[in-house]
Amino acid sequence: MKKILSILLCSFILLSCTDFLDQNAEDINTLEKVFSNKNDAEKWFARLYSTASDKTDIGGYFMNELEQCQYNHPWLFATDDAVTFLDWHLKKWYQGTISPASFSTGLDGYDVDPFTRNYQGIRHASIFLENIDRCTELTDHQRNTWTAEAKFMRAMYHFWALRCNGPIPIVESSKTMAEAGMPCARNSMDECVDWISQRFLDASQELLETRTVGEMGLPTRIAALAMNSRLLLMAASPLYNGNTTYANWKNKDGKQLINQTYDSEKWKKAADAAMACINKANDLGDKLKTVSQEDFDKAQTGEERFDLYVQNYRSITTEWNDELLWARPQNAYFYCMNSLPGVFNSWFGGNGVSLDLVNSYFMADGSDAKPVDEWFSNKQFSTENGNGTIANTFWMFCNREPRFYASVHFPNMEVGYPADADPDKKEILGFWAAGNSGFNKNDGNMNYTGFSIRKHLPLSLQSDRALNIIKWEHPNPFPVIRLAEVYLNYCEAANEYYGPTKHTDVLYYLNQIRERAGIPGYSTSSTYTKDEMREMIHHERRIELAWETNRFFDVRRWFQAHGSQGLFNSPVYGLNYTKGENATDPEFFEKRKHQDRTFRIEHYFYPISASECAFNTELIQAPFY
Repeated sequence: MKKILSILLCSFILLSCTDFLDQNAEDINTLEKVFSNKNDAEKWFARLYSTASDKTDIGGYFMNELEQCQYNHPWLFATDDAVTFLDWHLKKWYQGTISPASFSTGLDGYDVDPFTRNYQGIRHASIFLENIDRCTELTDHQRNTWTAEAKFMRAMYHFWALRCNGPIPIVESSKTMAEAGMPCARNSMDECVDWISQRFLDASQELLETRTVGEMGLPTRIAALAMNSRLLLMAASPLYNGNTTYANWKNKDGKQLINQTYDSEKWKKAADAAMACINKANDLGDKLKTVSQEDFDKAQTGEERFDLYVQNYRSITTEWNDELLWARPQNAYFYCMNSLPGVFNSWFGGNGVSLDLVNSYFMADGSDAKPVDEWFSNKQFSTENGNGTIANTFWMFCNREPRFYASVHFPNMEVGYPADADPDKKEILGFWAAGNSGFNKNDGNMNYTGFSIRKHLPLSLQSDRALNIIKWEHPNPFPVIRLAEVYLNYCEAANEYYGPTKHTDVLYYLNQIRERAGIPGYSTSSTYTKDEMREMIHHERRIELAWETNRFFDVRRWFQAHGSQGLFNSPVYGLNYTKGENATDPEFFEKRKHQDRTFRIEHYFYPISASECAFNTELIQAPFY
């Protein structure tokens, strides 16, 4: 299986990019040849996990989020959390111009339409399942393992298509429409969820329970349970559960695609699914990655202990650990180049953090931050070094929780990614116009909000502009899903179904996350309404899961992206990056609009290309396009 990991990052077999049910794999190579020997069968199988970064490789089904989201997909940089300088293809999303006629957001002709891409993956998995028995060189164990993974991945591609496109056709065969003799209509949302959920549950019994070091990145039984938790939470959410906005979304035969009756039991199913995953994690010894008691005891000062929490949180998404229920190995080079402040070996430092997210992080004592306007009405700066900050740092960035310092590069931050013999070498970040990572620099230093993303940068990262070097020791894991999310899934679903009667349970898991982060848990002696608890959970999800692609889909499933108060329908603000001579220049510390964002009602569901709908006459377009 170690061989597979190297294959995952490469291109082997290109698939046709025609209609999702009309791809002729036999044009590439005969299936008899492909499945006549173990080596070729393995190559076909490995394409299910491909993360090929070649923009011309239309067969790379398994999306590489750290690379591709910066160009093509809005999941990281078209939310209220972040922006990127490299956004020319994302503008269609946040400016509200996406349409069936101009859907492809591709780079250099690279088609990233998730409908096409995911059904390529579905067909690829089906061809594998229909032909794997031809390969007589495989052992029974290998055939059974690959078969279980292919079934799971076929369900995953259905899930990924479902969360983007809404109700989709369920396809369990490699037959083209011509071979099947009919066009293919959408199944209802409930039918899709039930079908995918059952296959996740099957996979939780059929996949391998553990993986060796050389197999990291491949799914396990608990990964299937975790994905079932995410699926059922999505299905219970307001966008899909009794949403009368979509009363007219029906197939040509009148089938209602989104159930019009709210069903509270869906929240119970989601809570039960999350708890099943949590129980499995407990059985396996999987747990939140926490600061070790040994390291904590060795720390001599409060600041040293604070730094332990910062580094621990950084390690969660950059090192393989028990909290990662499923993660994929990533080449983070391009992401690093665009997240590093310009003083380091950055191209633009253009992966910027929104002012709204900066202010969403809690204070060190676990309390909410002051409103943004309060920070700016009386500009104050620290007079001495403190946890995470140095003297002359704007008070807005002082005395914040460890996750803030682990996730965000901010003005006057002292941070190092040393690439020489001095491990203590650090830089003080100047995002103001005249600073070392500021607007007035002409050597590739650029940032549009006054903050850049630190999360996902490897702990072993070394970067030095003078030496023209950027490197780290090992491939980055990027979380597909981790245990903290499953905890939050349970909290949200249990609160929605049980309300205050279950809040002791909810607070236990919510506080596990907060205490791991190094901040006090919520009071267990206080009482909270369902609405108050919902806000607490939503807030925790935003911070804990920032830049793991959750925010884009969370806000959509909550049905909170559109309208006059829509979270994705409001401007993105930062600091005034065009001004500032030094770390305490008041002109820099002004709230400045970076972008207007537009999210209309139709944007909850990706459109399907007009050509696809014209070809498949039973495929009804998503509403409001």
